[in-house]
Amino acid sequence: MAELDRLDREFGLGAMPTSGPVRRPRQDRRSHGPVLPGLLITALIVGTIVAMSPADNMRQLRRLVGFDDDRLAAVPDVPRGRGSFSFLQTQRGSDEPVGYDPCRPIEVLVNPAGAPDNYDELVDTGLERTSAATGLRFERVGLTENRDVTTGPFPRREPVLIAWATEDEVPDLAGDVAGIGGSVAVGQPGNLRYVTGRVVLDRDVFDSFSKDEQPFAQAIVDHELTHLVGLGHVDDPRELMYADNVGVTTYGPGDREGLARIGSVDC
Repeated sequence: MAELDRLDREFGLGAMPTSGPVRRPRQDRRSHGPVLPGLLITALIVGTIVAMSPADNMRQLRRLVGFDDDRLAAVPDVPRGRGSFSFLQTQRGSDEPVGYDPCRPIEVLVNPAGAPDNYDELVDTGLERTSAATGLRFERVGLTENRDVTTGPFPRREPVLIAWATEDEVPDLAGDVAGIGGSVAVGQPGNLRYVTGRVVLDRDVFDSFSKDEQPFAQAIVDHELTHLVGLGHVDDPRELMYADNVGVTTYGPGDREGLARIGSVDC
């Protein structure tokens, strides 16, 4: 644990903001500044726009008459009130988190350029843990050469991108930031849904990990995937989402409660 503390102080576990946290965690120096500004600005612009494809409109219509409303997995039953969590974004006028649709898989593309040799294990383990903690389902749909970590002017449902980069390519990885993650929500106010997102990991940080330090590398991946599905930083050192991580490499009780709540949103 002391080693992860050292690594976190040196590299940090950064967070990519989405269209504005409602229950804002304590700010720390690693979260400040315009992280992936194109993604942030786009989310702000389209936060009140309905951006649905015809297929999505038909899916909503089918749900209104009782079809197409089955979760892909059960939401885990976890103890409540034993830890701390925060959501990056909530629905207008409530404490209900914005989340991905639990009735359809979240597709994932990986850009392996600059990734460590064990990137498949890191990604698969992170997705499995996030899925088990939320009831959301991820589906890796292949590899990509895409290096674009921003969205276009009107976000649409598309695969999540996981990539490795340097601070020269993504300036927000400079300093003590080891990764950034977040998603973009679209829809009507009060009925927002995440439709795509990005996790970008610092290739130099991951190159520096020895074989014995892989639990720390996995903790960074898990931390950023937790941002991806909608959790923010907290002030509780027992949690993986603690803003100044002090050696936690697994979910804490608040992480688990928050992730279960994200997975429990309606389809």
